Amino acid sequence: MVHFNIVTINWNNLEGLKKTYQSVVRQSYRNFKWIVVDGASNDGGAEWLNMINDPQADITSEPDNGLYHAMNKGLEKGAATPGFTLFLNSGDCLYDESVLAKVARHIEQAETRPKYVYGDYYLQSGSGKLTKAFSKSIDRLFIGMPSSHQAMYFENEHLRSVRFREDYKLSADYCMIIEFVNGLDGSEIMQLKEPLCIFDITGVSEMRRFAAIKEDVQIRRRYLKLSSFKNYVLYGLHYVHAHIKWIKAAVDKRAV
Repeated sequence: MVHFNIVTINWNNLEGLKKTYQSVVRQSYRNFKWIVVDGASNDGGAEWLNMINDPQADITSEPDNGLYHAMNKGLEKGAATPGFTLFLNSGDCLYDESVLAKVARHIEQAETRPKYVYGDYYLQSGSGKLTKAFSKSIDRLFIGMPSSHQAMYFENEHLRSVRFREDYKLSADYCMIIEFVNGLDGSEIMQLKEPLCIFDITGVSEMRRFAAIKEDVQIRRRYLKLSSFKNYVLYGLHYVHAHIKWIKAAVDKRAV
């Protein structure tokens, strides 16, 4: 029976944390541990977590050095036991109550046990609007993330060999995925054509997205050995795409 460790990073997002918790506890599949790494929240989140009396919850609330430092703390806990780890941060949700059961079934029925499982997802705006997003083939990893990290399941023994590189402040998850799948056989990677999570984008800043695109260039050069020409063509395309999204968001905001 597949065991899942669900890692949730939180800092001053009490309402999002509650939403994530409800998504987790509604799962029909019960072989999981909810690992919460809270950065000593001062919005009532630490106190709320302290009131949770759930044997499936492993909760820590203490100061950290930022998002990826906290995710590394969660990674180390998640990877310590056999099974798979999912990073589902506060505000994000599993798509429905059957997600863990579906993922477990696919893993158990696979001819070769996968080490990396990922699928489609939904983006949720501040108004609650859901937009479906489709996962990409792992062969297109050089273009960018194959999916939202909230829709990715990492086999724990292999996960112990990587970390989120904290010198990258915005794209360490992209770097970690590149390092994680490096050397994996195609049969060890499983892409599911069904939605696995709802990704809350209300905390995503498009201006920070421009900075993340620059980090992606460094990551592709260092870890994918991508040529300068291809790298900067991709930089230009991503920059234009992010700029169009920024303009569209501004127009939509004015329309409201």
